Order: sequence, then C-alpha cells, then structure tokens
Amino acid sequence: MLKDNINLYFGSKKERVFRILLSNKIKNCSWYKIAKLAETNYSYVHSILSELERVGALKKHEISDVKKIFNLWANQRSYRYYREYNIQNPKETIKNAKMEYAFTGYFAENLVGNYLFPRYYELYVNDSELEKWHKYLTNSGYVGKGNVKIYFTDQHVFFEKHVVEGWPVVSIQQLIVDLMREGAECGEAAELLMKRIYHA
Repeated sequence: MLKDNINLYFGSKKERVFRILLSNKIKNCSWYKIAKLAETNYSYVHSILSELERVGALKKHEISDVKKIFNLWANQRSYRYYREYNIQNPKETIKNAKMEYAFTGYFAENLVGNYLFPRYYELYVNDSELEKWHKYLTNSGYVGKGNVKIYFTDQHVFFEKHVVEGWPVVSIQQLIVDLMREGAECGEAAELLMKRIYHA
C-alpha cells in the first residue's frame, strides 16, 4: 500500500490549536472549547496558549499579535506528506473526482485573493482515499514533478473547509500558513490575505 510506511494519522495537535485559534468564524472561543474542537486534552492546549501569552501573541486570552501567531505556526514542523503528478487537464480531472479534497496554495489563493497565477493545483485529500487518488491521477497523467500535488495529513486540516466559486478550499488560516511555508511570491500573497482578513 502507498501509505504503509508513512506515519500520517496523527499529524500535529499543535497545528489544530493554531487552526482553531485563528478562526475568524468562532467568536469568544474559550480555551476549553479550543481543546474540544482540537480533540485533545485541555492541559496540552493550556500549555500552548500560555506560551503564546508569554511571548506576547495573546493577552488575557485574546489575540494581540496575529502575525506573530502565524509566524510561529509556519515555523512549526509540517506534518503533511505529498505526491506530485503531471496532469493534462488538472481542473477538469480534479472536478470529476468523486472523493473528498480541499484546495490550498496557488489555485486556492487565486480564488480567494486573486494575486497568484494558478500554475499549480495543490489539494489536501482524505487519507483513506489516498490509493484511489493515486490510481485516478495516474490514469489521467504521470507520476512525478508536475502541476498537481496532493497532500495527506491530519484530517483536521478540513476544519472550516468552504466553497469558493464551486471549488472546495481550506480555511483562510490554513491557506495563509501554507502560503507562508512556500515563501517567495506565495509569502507575499499570504501577507496580503493577512492584511485583508485579519487587518494585521
């Protein structure tokens, strides 16, 4: 099996905390609620958020420095794994897939921020459907460096997945951190989204 030798089931619980904390849809989210949504114990969440308070990113349980939190998140080790493919008609191929996914990266940013040219199609997929995706994409193109990249990671990455122009896209906070991790023009796009969405 394609995923047999990859430990991808647990991902980073710390990333879950950042993802929930930076939600602009949840108002007055207590630390207990964050622990519940992150599906982890309160003491672990408390230690992470207390550290954010210590470095000045949180103040009295409220975010005081959004950019600092995003930077801390982006600098965490990423627990996502990926495979690349070269597909002739990527948009049509992906749209016809009968499997769960959510776009991030270039294409997602183009839909949300319209800054980057969508030269790559990067998407998170469900771990349980990884083999199906591999078979489906290899039937539509070639394995190796190309224009489509599928990520598989902790399923919490689908938290606050939403639809933009008919396409499923990761949460805005997940998109921003993914762009930050890519750097260069993606980093610029992340800065613009941060200013627009979080006024940071």
